[in-house]
Amino acid sequence: MRGSNLDLLFHPRSLALIGASRDEGKAGGRLLKSLLNYGFEGRILPVKPGESEVMDLRCYPSILDVPGEVDLAMLVTPAAVAPDIIRECARKGVKFAIIHSAGFGELGVEGRERQARVLEAARSGGVRIVGPNCMGLYNPQAHINTITPEVVLPAETGAVACFGQSGWVTENFILSGRERGLRFSKVVSSGNQIDLSTVDYLEYFGADPQTKVIGAYIEGIKDGCAFLRAAMEVSSRKPVIIWKPGASEVGARAVATHTGSLAGSDAIFAGAARQAGVLRAHDLEELIDLALAFSSPCLPQGNRVGLLGESGGGAAAAADACGSLGLEAPVLPEDIQRQLKDLLAGVIPPSAGIANPVDLVWPPYDESPRLFLSCLDIMAPAVDSFLIINYYPMTEEKFLADLASLRDRTGRPMVVVPGHPALSVEGMSLYSRRGIPAYPTPERAARALAALWRYERHIKAEGA
Repeated sequence: MRGSNLDLLFHPRSLALIGASRDEGKAGGRLLKSLLNYGFEGRILPVKPGESEVMDLRCYPSILDVPGEVDLAMLVTPAAVAPDIIRECARKGVKFAIIHSAGFGELGVEGRERQARVLEAARSGGVRIVGPNCMGLYNPQAHINTITPEVVLPAETGAVACFGQSGWVTENFILSGRERGLRFSKVVSSGNQIDLSTVDYLEYFGADPQTKVIGAYIEGIKDGCAFLRAAMEVSSRKPVIIWKPGASEVGARAVATHTGSLAGSDAIFAGAARQAGVLRAHDLEELIDLALAFSSPCLPQGNRVGLLGESGGGAAAAADACGSLGLEAPVLPEDIQRQLKDLLAGVIPPSAGIANPVDLVWPPYDESPRLFLSCLDIMAPAVDSFLIINYYPMTEEKFLADLASLRDRTGRPMVVVPGHPALSVEGMSLYSRRGIPAYPTPERAARALAALWRYERHIKAEGA
């Protein structure tokens, strides 16, 4: 796949920061400080005319004065000088350049002309461009973070990649996603995408062995046929989740003034996404929710959901949500109901439901883990996945380990909704990181299961 040549973008051996500053209140200072704080192990090469040293690093007057090869140049300079700087990068043989500055195609005719000059200069020397009008990269394995430079994040790697034309989306996907339990392979804020585009990033992440799930925020697609081909190929092996705004007239106008993209027909994109097996998100919350769903190590083999909980109202809400999404909460067979009745005799009121949903109605605290696990084990032959609503403390490691073991043994994916989500943020993250995605509401949990089931159907159809 053509995107496989982006390795030196995400893992540069040398990085020139053009527009470096000793003032951390300026972009050039913030990014340099971030590279130092995050422990980037390659060569950091500050570039700024008139400075000999910045933050204890030797500083060079131009990229042409930097010794040796440069894999990646980051530009935090005014937009007006970007064409000349990229021309110098081309002469130097720089492989990739990230243009953080705004002031290009999103501004109209003058900006588009400047954008064209940048691209012409880049192509004269084979420089590949990220942006302009972007926030750059987050790669914990390479210790690079220019997307949330003020936040020193642990260098924990994961399996989720993301590319987005909005810096706000990518930074909040990282920060909110981490809080929910996501861990990342690579994230790129792609901005106006005058060169490297949706197709390039999709193909690269599709071929990247570290990446298992791909999320994206896109405002426009330049080559619909190429996108469709890439999306179909990649989604046959990895889930691809895309949020594309611009369905309304106001949204389309906002997209045009943000990155200069043409939003295109929402109906056409929706049809193309279905054809390609792409899962569509409609906001940041859903983008994170669906990425989180695929932390599950297994997919449901059908649409039958087992509902187990300690909340009658929550179970009813879950059943309604499943029904609206094409999932079923089937009545459990008589023999399974009989086993559940024998297990729960004297523990739950005779009026409590055991047909599905199974309502445990506040079982004794000490008995809760055993009863939950036993119920799930009994129900497993009759369902394809589980939605659990549970008040038991989510930080209890043994219960979580036992749930994960039962999931692996039965091959039934599980999603969980804590009884008090506002008090269970830490526990929800722990569950999600162990492959049992956690959600604050039954409706969002049901949407996650529906996405897993849709993707399972897609890959089965592709393999048929």
